[in-house]
Amino acid sequence: MLHMLYDYTCTGGAENFMNVKTEGKNVLIIEDEENFRTYLEHLVSKKYRAFSAGNWSEARSLLFENRVDVALVDLRLPGTSGREIAQTIRREFGNSIHIVIITGYEEEWNASQALMSGVHSFLRKGDFRPEELLSVIDNCTREEPDPGPLTCRQPMLTKLADFTNRLVSMDSLNEVLHEVIKTIKDVTGCTRISVMLLSDDGNYLYIKKAIGIDQDIIKSTRIGIGEHISGKAFRDRRIISSGDLNRFCNRYFQYRDRGPFMSIPLLEVPFSSGKKPIGVINLTNKTGGEAFTSQEKSLLIHIANAASIAVENALRKEALEKASIDTLILLSNVLEARDRYTQGHAVRVSSFSREIAGRLGFSDQELDEIKYGAQLHDIGKIQIPDAVLLKQGKLTREEYAIMKQHPVISMKLVDHIAF
Repeated sequence: MLHMLYDYTCTGGAENFMNVKTEGKNVLIIEDEENFRTYLEHLVSKKYRAFSAGNWSEARSLLFENRVDVALVDLRLPGTSGREIAQTIRREFGNSIHIVIITGYEEEWNASQALMSGVHSFLRKGDFRPEELLSVIDNCTREEPDPGPLTCRQPMLTKLADFTNRLVSMDSLNEVLHEVIKTIKDVTGCTRISVMLLSDDGNYLYIKKAIGIDQDIIKSTRIGIGEHISGKAFRDRRIISSGDLNRFCNRYFQYRDRGPFMSIPLLEVPFSSGKKPIGVINLTNKTGGEAFTSQEKSLLIHIANAASIAVENALRKEALEKASIDTLILLSNVLEARDRYTQGHAVRVSSFSREIAGRLGFSDQELDEIKYGAQLHDIGKIQIPDAVLLKQGKLTREEYAIMKQHPVISMKLVDHIAF
């Protein structure tokens, strides 16, 4: 596969390409216009080892099969914009790959916006000389340790595969988030990890699950969109990371802890500029206080991507289950309206049951289960004939046998709901 790519993309064929004198840097060119791509290949390969791709699918394969130091990215590409590609590379590879934008359409993403997003350099087609481009590549130095060839990443890939396989078998959001946090702790050694999700009204982020944080803080934390580190990572759909939390104290918020941190957005999948984020994962208190390595960052990005899919599916499932429960509660209310004697009975039982369970120390999830269970405990009466249900006098033995079936009917009506 790679041999064929060399034959196709490198001037002079694979044999001449492999004999080019290079200075150690590997440069990936992502450009759909064939003539300009060929020109860049010819220019770059005079000094460096060049790979090229005409679209993001080809580029992604090359990124995972080779060590890449510098990516030259066009902004207008089929299917995916260069801006999205640059942001994805930054998320998945951190600072280990320097991004250089080469474009003729600055109005889609201007130089200042690109540079603020972590792009190394911004060049305009037709405005730069060959030696300028080579000088830009010269100045791109790796800021993080190289994760090494694919064979050296095998343990990382194995961990990721095991993690995604475990997610597939999980039904509930709570299970998914527990596995996400457990895996991140195992990979990074962080002792404070939280997953924040967007509130139903879309106004703030709240902590859905965490370790290393007091329950009072978990329950009271509400982060507005664009506020603090989490809110900015969510709004901008980009990772905010630093080896030293103090770098961002004045810019984002005051925080007691020192050391490295990361805030990773969870994005709807497949990722595109039109999709909105659903939450963030925050990591702090890393064991030893060392900065996150390139390998850790790469694995964390993939964990976040897999988590996004699992969380989104779990949220969708919960929404469907809640809709089913709401429908049954509506039917329960209709049922009670048939009989003035039992009107409000389910609501009262639900309220009293939840209050008692709360005083007994049940968890929030258990309280919700009790609340809904109590509201639906008599739903089976919907299938009891009026002649029996609303009879004023004493029931006969046969009628009483029919009435005793309503708990069984209730169970059958709610049995399909996992909640």
